[in-house]
Amino acid sequence: IVRQVFVGKKMPTSNTANSISCQVVLLRRLNHNSQNDEESTTAGHTCSTQMDSSTQASSEKRKVDPFAKRPSQKCDPYGLAGQSLSHKECIDWLATLECGWNLIYDGIEKRPEIEEQVAPIFLQRQFYHATFHDASQFLSHISLLSTNLNHYPFLSMERVLVDDLSTVSNSNSTGIVQTSTQKRRKVKGWVFVSTVRCSTYRPPTTRADSEEQDGSSQYKDKGLTYHDFHLAMNIDIESNREGCTALLL
Repeated sequence: IVRQVFVGKKMPTSNTANSISCQVVLLRRLNHNSQNDEESTTAGHTCSTQMDSSTQASSEKRKVDPFAKRPSQKCDPYGLAGQSLSHKECIDWLATLECGWNLIYDGIEKRPEIEEQVAPIFLQRQFYHATFHDASQFLSHISLLSTNLNHYPFLSMERVLVDDLSTVSNSNSTGIVQTSTQKRRKVKGWVFVSTVRCSTYRPPTTRADSEEQDGSSQYKDKGLTYHDFHLAMNIDIESNREGCTALLL
């Protein structure tokens, strides 16, 4: 800059030279400050980029569920070491439910006192309805309840023919009311039955268990856990609500 100013001109005087030297020093300082500003801007941009990348990486990390249990070496979601409830345990828990729930052994309903050494596979109850629409609405209530509890039973409904409509009720295990021996006229008719069957899938823990299940009963991988009885208790409560009682016979 100084050379461009004095090209083809006389050398300045001492005062002029002093002012020019001050200007040169000032220009050098300004140039130095501008370089520092560029370096600081570049460093700040780099730092902000690193912070953004670290924030994005942390957000991409798997979120921890505060309600989940601590991880363990063995998967045991039902607290039974991969096993089902025994016959005696199921009988004890069955006493906490309303009348109407039955234990099913190997897909066939049997009297609990006969199968003392065999663990039940299903916990089942049937509900009776006047119309198909009432049955479907009732099962909708049960499906929403099962979704909230994250435990899903087998649900079905069908139309059946009974010999006497006056004997059908939801108050006992068979659905048939025991009446007096007086002679009266029987009225045949159709009713709709909704079935709730609770069970828990138990995957094989070893290769030997898997091979054993291949050649055994089709229900070998099923059984009852505390979750099934907990669901049954909630179904009893739901079936006694005002919105559900109107759907039952």
